[in-house]
Amino acid sequence: MKKIFADKKKLIIAVIIFELLLLIFNALRFNRSETYSFTQDDFLLKHYNYETREYDSEIGFYADHSTFEGAYIVTKPVKLKKGIYSVAVTYDTNSDGNWHTCYTTMEATYDISKNNSAHLVYSDHIAMPGTKNVVTYDSWVRYGTDFEVRMGPETDSTGDNIYVIAQDASITYLRGRTMVHETTKLFLLFLALDVLLFLIWIKKEETKSFLQEKALAVSVLLFTVLFASYPLLGSTLYFGDDIYYHLRRIAYTAEAIRYGQFPVHILPGWDNGYGYAAGVGYGDLLLYPSAIMVILGFTVQTAYKFYVFLTNTLAALTAYFAFGKISGDKKVGLASSVLFTLVGFRLHSVYSGATVGEFGAFTFLPLVILGLWGIYTKKDKKSYWYLAFGVTLTLSCHVLSAFILALVIPVFCLILIEKTLQKDILIPLLKGLAAIILLNLHFVVPLLDYMLFQNMKGNTVTTMLWGRARDFVTFFSYFQAEFLDTGGFLGLGIPCIAIFAIALAFIITGKFVDGSWVYFRVFVLSIIFVLLSTNSMFYYVLMQDAPVIYKLLANMQFPWHFLDVSCGMMVFWFAITMGDVVNKFRKETAGFIAMALICFACVIQADTLLGDVVKEANPITMYDEVGVSDPFSAEFSISGSNTDITLVETDMVIREDVGATAEMTGKKGTTVYAQVDNPTGEPVVTEAPLWAYRHYVAKAGGKKLKVSMAASKKLAVEIPAGYSGEIKIFFREPFLWRLSELISLATVIFALRMRNLRKRK
Repeated sequence: MKKIFADKKKLIIAVIIFELLLLIFNALRFNRSETYSFTQDDFLLKHYNYETREYDSEIGFYADHSTFEGAYIVTKPVKLKKGIYSVAVTYDTNSDGNWHTCYTTMEATYDISKNNSAHLVYSDHIAMPGTKNVVTYDSWVRYGTDFEVRMGPETDSTGDNIYVIAQDASITYLRGRTMVHETTKLFLLFLALDVLLFLIWIKKEETKSFLQEKALAVSVLLFTVLFASYPLLGSTLYFGDDIYYHLRRIAYTAEAIRYGQFPVHILPGWDNGYGYAAGVGYGDLLLYPSAIMVILGFTVQTAYKFYVFLTNTLAALTAYFAFGKISGDKKVGLASSVLFTLVGFRLHSVYSGATVGEFGAFTFLPLVILGLWGIYTKKDKKSYWYLAFGVTLTLSCHVLSAFILALVIPVFCLILIEKTLQKDILIPLLKGLAAIILLNLHFVVPLLDYMLFQNMKGNTVTTMLWGRARDFVTFFSYFQAEFLDTGGFLGLGIPCIAIFAIALAFIITGKFVDGSWVYFRVFVLSIIFVLLSTNSMFYYVLMQDAPVIYKLLANMQFPWHFLDVSCGMMVFWFAITMGDVVNKFRKETAGFIAMALICFACVIQADTLLGDVVKEANPITMYDEVGVSDPFSAEFSISGSNTDITLVETDMVIREDVGATAEMTGKKGTTVYAQVDNPTGEPVVTEAPLWAYRHYVAKAGGKKLKVSMAASKKLAVEIPAGYSGEIKIFFREPFLWRLSELISLATVIFALRMRNLRKRK
């Protein structure tokens, strides 16, 4: 036995082979075919009997509340094994399409608890609108038992005056998707166990040494990430202002990748399949891992939770790295990481606002601060790379945050003009600017293409900035949400007062001996950023006296977006002052006590906000993308487009009755296949169920067809005279877009190579 464990190489090979066999056997375990079909003879009318306090059921396929209070329709119970199933229901109803009044879902027959608290199946309440007669959705069965498909009005008064006639239903086991999903889960489990075994067995001494050296860092970072993420542990999500918009982005980014579009520029499922150019106007770098999870069979809800956990982790690590370098002390970097990750406005953005792009971009703000600090202090000649990658990653998550940086960074350089013009500062700044341009060509080129040559809707929130700001006093205490739909608001919190007071004391007493006047100007700028987030009359004065500047600032939509920068600057002042206390003034005890008190105050306020999210915010579920498939008007859609048309015109349309026909035969993502017949002697125009974004191509028999934008803003395709056959319509990136992507990729490779060469030296 000792010999077996002594030969680690053979044992590793044996473990890998064993795991591969288990993965194969596990996949085969889910290799089955199941389809269950139900007709009207298989439906039951179900309602609650208040006398017996049990549910009664009888044969029936029609439900309203006139005969039995709270009546609805279910299929006869069917035993389902663990796996992912597609449910299809055909029906007739007078419902207006709100799932709160009429819906279908899959339920465990014997789980009669409120909200099915055993969670035997993950299945959304899918609306049954009168505008349709068929709905299809996916359900994740987690435990094999009896299930039924529920159809009909809500059981309470909201379901009154609604009728449903169930015509047929089916449950189809999704074999391939289930096998991929279950194999992925087991693979990830094995991967985690293998890494753990590798660290405690193969690299035992190195792991022991690392943990002894980094015990405090590992503990604090783990606490920070887990504390910031604990609202994710529930079976639901908690409603945030923008959550449905970003759930759509995850679901349809997955759909685009599934059908071969990469990078994703047009989200195919948006507007009932018409598409939306979010990938052109809205950075989605950090969404790709979540989208891949959806492709691997995970629910949209799980993918969203992973995004939040990922950004919490990246925020903690990025802040630890950046502020550790700025302070010159890793313990100060740890405390800074706690502040940056748990600062009120960040957690508000994560949970109350659900502003996915904004808190994703916030993750990389420490790199921007580190880059500027390194350049202006001349402590690192390569700091411009931190600045470049910080701005690039920000833009790759949220254009609006990059826009604010484009306002803030030049102002910062201007107030330090005498330093900015120094050769050893100006040159790194220019290098950083060049790197930013090259790194972001992949995003900027498509963006400019659409902004200049496509009639885009753009930002529609451009008036009354002061009315959408917040009162200054609200930045320091916690304020509960007015309607309790979300968690409340917390801005800078109590720590901000202490940190800014300490920084000001340092400046007044001359503790910054290497440039008090410089630090004073940066401090004033930090205060200005805070004030720009408030509802002061400053914006009103700008609107009256400087309308051009006001119109420029109006692109940020809400003034409190400046709080991102304010939070970053607050942590910067914390790192720089505490770093001096610990390193320069050698007062470690006093410094650590001050840091502990400030971090404790931050954690307490963060707990108030997170606790309110869990207790008061509306819980929602989103397992399948069906719940976000309805038309949704958003920025960066085509100006003048009417989303109502997407519900009516779901096939090819020829406006004029000239004897020509066009019918869609298939659709994969943004690619449409259609059978057309034009027996006339003139070209005929047909409109596809796609918005007419630039760079769509149509082909028939290998030849390009003329495409244009119809008056309806749909994509119009010209069918040649006398042509009969299939046409293919698809989105294709132009050469200039691909070239810009290659340049950005080459710049990343160059930067990494330079870093490796620098490490070797």
